[in-house]
Amino acid sequence: MKNIFLVPNPKKDAEYFVTKRVFEKLNSLGCDVSVLNIYADCGLLGCTFVDSIPGNTELVLVIGGDGSFIDAAFFAISLDIPILGINLGKVGYLSEIEPDDLSLLEFIATDEYKINEKMLLEAYINKENDIILERLAVNDVVLSHPSYLGIADFVLYSKEGGVRYRADGLVISTPAGSTAYSLSAGGPIVSHDAGAVIVTPIAPHSFFNRSIVFAANEEIRIKNMSPESLNLSVDGRLLYELLPGEKCMIKPSVKTLKVLTFKDNNMFSNLFSKMQILEDII
Repeated sequence: MKNIFLVPNPKKDAEYFVTKRVFEKLNSLGCDVSVLNIYADCGLLGCTFVDSIPGNTELVLVIGGDGSFIDAAFFAISLDIPILGINLGKVGYLSEIEPDDLSLLEFIATDEYKINEKMLLEAYINKENDIILERLAVNDVVLSHPSYLGIADFVLYSKEGGVRYRADGLVISTPAGSTAYSLSAGGPIVSHDAGAVIVTPIAPHSFFNRSIVFAANEEIRIKNMSPESLNLSVDGRLLYELLPGEKCMIKPSVKTLKVLTFKDNNMFSNLFSKMQILEDII
């Protein structure tokens, strides 16, 4: 891989300290590095500044936390190329490299890496035969009461039928997202290579309070039964107010997120080590 699209995060990387180190390393490996024009003040001499990701890009390299990784995933998905994260967050579960391990970047130039494909969810709203919302989720789609104080009332439909919930909300997650908000809401940890959609209610006000794990060919429909609109967010970004009586559809996407890795990571051992880091921070 020679053509790299670099995505910095100045909020995480003061004065682009890590970004400059990464660029210098890539430059020494003979890589052609491009960066969006909005980061033109990062001081990378010899870098190509662009308005949008070049079509010949082979790898998206993002510097930041898990939020930065998810935002940059859009570029990787759009060109169907892999993404690699350098962690500047507290835990950085989605990232492969820590700032002290930049020597691992040498494997990019020698093509010594693996590419894992992660399942994505597609959330869409079809209204009067017109799709008014269509977004991909790396981690999850969340339905919640707009004030987080009231109760969300909704019905979840699958191929097997429907179940009504009264709860603070609902998390519909990918296997990768099972270790994010879904886990905090009491959902199960699911292997990232499993084909599954995980549905977990948030503080349900009913006896039916367990998560449901659906197969990867399932389309889930959610109907707002509340007298008021409910918030619909994708990967932590509020996108839409689901009106009373309105439905949202969520299903596995035919697209995947390709993630570059240098190690034979065991997903569970990696999770436990990251969780230990979080415990140490606390």
